[in-house]
Amino acid sequence: MTVLIETKPSTADLLLFANPENAVTALSEALDARRMLEAVGEGARRADSVFNSALNGKVAEAGGELLRGLDLGAVLLGGWQRYRDLRIAARKTVEQPGSTEVVRLAEHKITSRHAPYADVYVDGHRVTRVDFGIELAFDITLMQASVRDGRLISLGAGDCAASITWSVRGFPVAQNRAPLSLPFHVKLGEGILLYDARRPGG
Repeated sequence: MTVLIETKPSTADLLLFANPENAVTALSEALDARRMLEAVGEGARRADSVFNSALNGKVAEAGGELLRGLDLGAVLLGGWQRYRDLRIAARKTVEQPGSTEVVRLAEHKITSRHAPYADVYVDGHRVTRVDFGIELAFDITLMQASVRDGRLISLGAGDCAASITWSVRGFPVAQNRAPLSLPFHVKLGEGILLYDARRPGG
């Protein structure tokens, strides 16, 4: 069972741009400015403008797809899974079967770094890899979570501000900071595993 938390905006491209189509435009401009694809053209023995334009467009589209595929709710849940206070509470509920722990977290931050990439093929041959970077930071004012049987079963969060920096080969393409709406209260079905007594270190 996949457990989800809905945020608004929901994905990295929507956090970065009001119109996600601008992601492709911004990346295309960055690639042109840094002349990053010249080596690809040389490796493929193609230097004509039509080839370079098409190549730029394909790489920019791939970068936009990578942004679009990054779900902010999933990133937040992944961060909370590693949160020390929640893991301690989860361990207690495993050691005391049937108990529930309510954890209140004051202002806290979750950071997440991602390094997706796109391989570029010309005439069936891989000629280069374009590395992207996505850095996310979430500043959350308050959260209350319920933990049972080693699992996070529900949570409610206060205000959240999210920031994002997007780069290609270490060169910043765009960045933004904006409010992120979280559900006032969300039940997580069967829950998200925080502590497993069968696993070394929980």
